[in-house]
Amino acid sequence: MSITLKKIWHRDAFWIGIYFPYDSGVISKLKSLDARYSKTHTCWYIDYNSVSYAKLKDHFADLIIELPSSSEIKTSYPVAGNLESRDLPPIAKSEHQSGFEISQNNPGHKTDPYSFATKMRLQLLENIGKYWVFRMHYHQTVSKELLGLKGVFWNSNYKVYMVLRHPKLKQEVEVILGTVPFFPEDYYSKEVTFKGERIVISPHPEDLAWMEVYVPALVVLKEKIKRFSMVRYSTTKNCYLLPAAPTVYEGLLLHFEPSLVLIDSRLPKGYLKKQHLPNRKQLDLRNTKARIFDQVPEGAQAYVSDMVDTVLALNYSSSTLKTYCSSFIQFLRQHDFRNPSDISQPEIKRYLGSLMERGLSASSGHSMVNALLFYYQRVLCVPAFELKLPRPKKERKLPTVLTMDECLRIFQVVDNPKHKLLLLIGYGAGLRVSEIVGLQWRDILFDEHKIHIKNAKGKKDRMVMLPYSIVGSLEYYRQLYGVRQYVFEGQFAGEPYSAGSVQQVMRDALKKAKLEKKATVHTLRHSFATHLLENGTDIRYIQQFLGHSSIKTTTIYTHLTKTAFDKIVSPLDRMVDDNNKKKIRE
Repeated sequence: MSITLKKIWHRDAFWIGIYFPYDSGVISKLKSLDARYSKTHTCWYIDYNSVSYAKLKDHFADLIIELPSSSEIKTSYPVAGNLESRDLPPIAKSEHQSGFEISQNNPGHKTDPYSFATKMRLQLLENIGKYWVFRMHYHQTVSKELLGLKGVFWNSNYKVYMVLRHPKLKQEVEVILGTVPFFPEDYYSKEVTFKGERIVISPHPEDLAWMEVYVPALVVLKEKIKRFSMVRYSTTKNCYLLPAAPTVYEGLLLHFEPSLVLIDSRLPKGYLKKQHLPNRKQLDLRNTKARIFDQVPEGAQAYVSDMVDTVLALNYSSSTLKTYCSSFIQFLRQHDFRNPSDISQPEIKRYLGSLMERGLSASSGHSMVNALLFYYQRVLCVPAFELKLPRPKKERKLPTVLTMDECLRIFQVVDNPKHKLLLLIGYGAGLRVSEIVGLQWRDILFDEHKIHIKNAKGKKDRMVMLPYSIVGSLEYYRQLYGVRQYVFEGQFAGEPYSAGSVQQVMRDALKKAKLEKKATVHTLRHSFATHLLENGTDIRYIQQFLGHSSIKTTTIYTHLTKTAFDKIVSPLDRMVDDNNKKKIRE
């Protein structure tokens, strides 16, 4: 089998790219040479130096060196700004002269004449609304600096950076990119309007629970409609589909009102119904299923489909569905998507052993074992199936906990009332982030000073305390924003706040409070339990507040309580104190 070697640029450096038809034997040899796999280039790669090349020649006889053509040389590094394309860098030139002889003393390529902009394939795209848009290869340091600027955002859907069209931001970003000028001077001044444009909303005959939304062929308007969380695109009708619910229709009106776009509704009377709006569970399961089947080739989808159907029939959560199926797909991929019935137990054990060798975490190892046991026992109905091997031992890590003073500092620096309230209720009631965003007004029992947490982790309900100190704030907040379904609404009416946005609120608060601890919203839950324990609350009540199935999970907080910890004196301190007292008496 022939193996092709090609020079590639990946992760801010040059590498030897290794291309070949799938072969497990070749992959095993490459792993022994410390080669890694790149999803970006869909190839294996190894250090770009003569030592690595010599190892490849020792292990593989039939190597083909693919040299870049003149056209590839000019196009492999796109022009950015006013830069001109140049010839090959020195190391690439040596490839033309001597096959694939690579400089051993210069693996970092410090003499490469290409600018940063050229190497990173910096590319300016068409503006979207009030943002400049550009694309480049990932660079850890530069990306961190860019996203640290207020007004610079990363769009994960299109893999692009978006920069607010402002003179000061233009200067700061261009300095980081090392390319001046890069952005044009079309600064943002006001909201772009599209007076005279028309959005047509029509019934969807194939499914009356949806409505068809026809948007003009304008990038800004299409980007706005894509931001609706439940939107789908119909390629056959060349339109967007949204649930035919009153709240969604109202959201459309509000969303496009600033753009002065005319909404032309052709829906018959009574077409919009509240029950057409999918609930959160439906949306989560539908999106999770779509992501799962996108990872599987057509020939193996029947195996995964059986797994999905069984998990759903048992009414497991979308999180469990994602965890089990992801592990199962990983297992199938390693075995070339063979029929799982044909994979023997020794092969399965060998595979699990290889995972541990690669440094897989204990929790991931448990997930893989659980997924395989579930498939063979519940899906294939082989109840006698067992994996007689010791479970990976879990690492016992203590969670990060904030002191009461640190929590107070976080709350004090948050100015937005909505953001402050969601952090306060997360700490004051010990809620998970999913429970914060899923909280509804009907779940808050003001008269009883309780919060009814419904369908939480493990499909369990529980009652938690409603802190007296935030009752007034909650009532004022409700008057301010109006009585709606969710306490913390998201961007669109009827939609809850996203968990990612809550985490971002916490990150911003930590930065403003100048705390060095690495904390998340879940850290507030840990702090809630620890502070209750320090105040003498019975651990069984804390277990109920947190919704833990086992008391063992709650006992981890006994290792974190400051009250008991401070009472314990090190024998070294006692020894020094006794010695000092003895000297004083003498």
